[in-house]
Parts: sequence; structure tokens; C-alpha cells
Amino acid sequence: MNTDIELTLKHLKALVECDTSNPPRKIKQSGLINYLSSLDFVDPQVTDLGEGSFNILLAKGSPKYLINVHLDTVPAGDAWKSDPHNLIIENEKAIGLGACDIKGAAACLLTLLERGLSDYAILFSTDEEAGQSTCVKEFIKTKPVFEGVIVAEPTQNMAVTCHRGILTGTQEFFGLAGHSSEQRALNDNAIHKLTRWSDAALKVAESYNRTSFQDLQGIAFNLGLVQGGIKPNIIADHAQVKFGMRPLPGQSFDDLLKEFSTESIENNSKFTSGFIAPALPASGNIEELESFADELGLNLSAPVNFWTEASLFSEAGYRAIVYGPGDIANAHQPNESVAIEELNQALIDFKQIIQ
Repeated sequence: MNTDIELTLKHLKALVECDTSNPPRKIKQSGLINYLSSLDFVDPQVTDLGEGSFNILLAKGSPKYLINVHLDTVPAGDAWKSDPHNLIIENEKAIGLGACDIKGAAACLLTLLERGLSDYAILFSTDEEAGQSTCVKEFIKTKPVFEGVIVAEPTQNMAVTCHRGILTGTQEFFGLAGHSSEQRALNDNAIHKLTRWSDAALKVAESYNRTSFQDLQGIAFNLGLVQGGIKPNIIADHAQVKFGMRPLPGQSFDDLLKEFSTESIENNSKFTSGFIAPALPASGNIEELESFADELGLNLSAPVNFWTEASLFSEAGYRAIVYGPGDIANAHQPNESVAIEELNQALIDFKQIIQ
């Protein structure tokens, strides 16, 4: 094992020990900021955005590119075979919460900075897993000047230039309570209204099954949480469904929402939007991003289904791609791991990007 990998695993071990689970996103108590501040080769600029959202900027010189890495993780599940906050090495893999998504990339970057690389801009953020992206949105508002942005996510060291957008929302339905023996329950029950809307919504989603953008197909519609009613003999006066979809690049979110509207029961329903963010590229023009990846000497990935904050940078006018060590299939699950071989390749690629 070479010395750079040893140093990377040292940093990764320290980062994994910091419990940055999101929720509850108790970053101040996690030790993360203290660890980064303790490193004598960087001078972190910390911006507290409230509610556990911190931007931690490491910058020096006049860098061309910004590299963004989120350091929050999903909570540890119950099926871990080891302590999720204690990095272990097994079968040439580093195992620990966040090792794949995406603290491995952060550890690689810290190693390169410790080795003396200059002219860099690295933004560590802490709320990507929250479905809010306050950190990145607030950073973009400062209008930083960069020729391009690399957002770290597990892509097996390939450049992702295309992924789906994301749209979530809550559709509520209101009925007229009463005894279920009344015939009017068929029309007045809020759950019945929700059921009819859900059936119509699924048919709309199915109508997009043959719509595609490169390798991506359909809009990946999902009914995620249904709530309502009190008991079988009471007509439900309220019901709601939380749903989401993953639109393709270039699709209009407004047009899609109109198709899922509730015109027939508009006086008895309410839509509340949740997290809405564009696809990558936000403009639908993928050629510019493919050229950017080529400029950086990175191999192109096929389009991916998962969403990333690169789309927010893209929407703001930056050339933005996604790159990092690790396989998304190993993320968000117990015994999360990243291959040491991929960390080694990431060291090479990140060094090339920074230089």
C-alpha cells in the first residue's frame, strides 16, 4: 500500500468517526469542523447557515475549478456488521458510514492538499442528504467565479454528465366526515378521492414510459407515503399522499405538474411542493459537459438515475459534472464500502484536475 493511500485512509478514518448523519444533522457535535480546523495545512472558512447546514471552504491561489463534496451521510441502519463509525479495511475495501458516499473523495482531496498542491477550491457541505441543498444554494448566491464545477458522488471514477431531475410534493384531499353507512361516502370520502387521483396519476406516468433522453427512460413516478382516515365506519375527511418523480433533462416541471393536476376536485384538494431541482444538464445541452469531462481527462459515464447537486450549479450557468470514487450501489445501505483501488485512481484524477 503506497503512502498516499495510507494517508487517505487516515483522513477517511477520521472523517468516518465524525457522526454527520442526516438526520439529525448535529454537525457542531460531530467533531467534523474541529477535525478540519485541526489540520495545519488548510485554513477552513466556515459559514454557519443554521440548522446544521455548514459550508466549509478550503481555498488557495487562483483555481480554475471548484470541487464540491458533501460530508453528511444517511443514518446508520440496523444491519451493520461492524461499528459504522469505525473504518475497517477488509478485502481491499474501506468499510464505514460515508466511506462510499462520499467521504472517500474528501479524504483523497485532503491527502493531496497535505502533499502540497496549491491553487485549489474545495467546498465541503453538510446538508445534501436533507433534500434541501441549502449549502449549495447559498454558496451559488455568492456568485463565485470558476470555469467549471466537479461535484463528488460515487460514480466509479467516471464523469457523469447527465442525470434525472427531482420533484416531490404532497397532494391533500378533503372530504365530508360522517357515518360510513351513508351512501354519499363513495364521493365524499377523502381517501376515495385520493385513490381516484392516484389511479389517474399512475396512468399519466405510464404514458411517459417510451419518452427518453439518451439511456434514461420514463419519469420514475412514485407514490411514497399515504395517510388518512380514522376507522372503517367513519367517512374520511382528510387524506394525503406524498409523491415524487424524476423528470428527464429538458422536461418542463410545470407542464408535468399540470398533467397531474386535480381539476375535477380542485375545490377539495391542495398541492404543496416539496424539493424540486433540475436535471443535469439543466439546459438539456449535454455536449458542453461532455467536452468539459474530456478537458479534465475523465472517462464518460452513461447517464444515471440518481440526482446530484451538480444540477444546481448547472442551473446557475456553471459547467458542472459529477465524479468520485465508489459505486452508488454501495451507498445508503449497511456495510457501505469503497474499493481502495478506486481511492487510488481518485487521487490521480483529482490531482490532475487541481493541477
